[in-house]
Amino acid sequence: MSPQRALLPRRTARSRVEIHLHLEGSISPARLRALWEVSGRDPSLPSNPESLYRHRSFPEFLQHFAQITKALNRPEDLAQITTDLCRRLKRQGVAAAEVFFSPVILTRRGIPFLEMLDAMDEAAARERARGGPALAWILDGVRQWGPGGMEENLRCAAMAAGRILGIGIGGDERSVPAEAFAALFHAARQMGLRTVAHAGEFDGPESVWKAVEVLGAERIGHGIRSAEDPLLLAMLRRRRIPLEVCPTSNLRTGVVRRWHDHPLPRLVAAGIRITVNTDDPALFRTSLHTEYQALQRRLGLGEAAALRIQTEGVRASFLSPSDKRRILQRVKVTNSTSRLIGRKTKS
Repeated sequence: MSPQRALLPRRTARSRVEIHLHLEGSISPARLRALWEVSGRDPSLPSNPESLYRHRSFPEFLQHFAQITKALNRPEDLAQITTDLCRRLKRQGVAAAEVFFSPVILTRRGIPFLEMLDAMDEAAARERARGGPALAWILDGVRQWGPGGMEENLRCAAMAAGRILGIGIGGDERSVPAEAFAALFHAARQMGLRTVAHAGEFDGPESVWKAVEVLGAERIGHGIRSAEDPLLLAMLRRRRIPLEVCPTSNLRTGVVRRWHDHPLPRLVAAGIRITVNTDDPALFRTSLHTEYQALQRRLGLGEAAALRIQTEGVRASFLSPSDKRRILQRVKVTNSTSRLIGRKTKS
């Protein structure tokens, strides 16, 4: 009996797109330690950075995320982690990524937003010229900080007109009701920004309903609790609203206890638009390649279903129609090559 072939090859000719990825959550332990050596470790942080990469619960993960951001003290730090991220994505065959970034965490510590953005954009442009992915920025609000934080995000976006793709809202879904942000999401759309929202991760289906009906989110970050509500599934299917599912993240934060319990296969079977992403790849010790492997090895999906998910990631992105067509053609070519190699192996 021949060994099981990998679900999708690691080398995918830049045919993948990631649409749920936090820049701050991509900082590796080694990079975190290096940042501490430059600026000095905040005395409130543990002496061993590795301890911030193990989470016993979702609230503890949020605490660790906040602690890691304390290592970011200069625009140069953001340039370095952007460079690191681009190089990792390039190795995984990622053509484009829509990356969350929470500037208010740093502007409140006195780091000017435009200096941060300039450093990040310059780093991304250098790596893009070397064959790296195209990056676009989504300013992510910290929900538990209330509407004030989101207002600051909109001011940042206004300062950088044309350089910000959209806004989102993350953090503790249970902390502040969606209604408090409705006017700000409307204002963002008036500015030409795309809108997304974390929902149905730590909180239940009602969070997803409100993200769609109250906030008008175009995509739902995570959204896995939607599987608990048949009426919600029907609405998501009817409106073709994509879910940005991050399987390993859900296991690492304890939102899902075991791989066997993960609702992704049920969401696929329900006809929901599913994409697969890493969320905070360093904090959860994962990669996009690992996530696609998990579809088969952990969640029991076949190669055809995984390919549909990969394709959906491109279609659900905010890329231009021409960029989508170009990447989807690469997906088609890569899949054809993979099937040819598979037939030769079996023969």
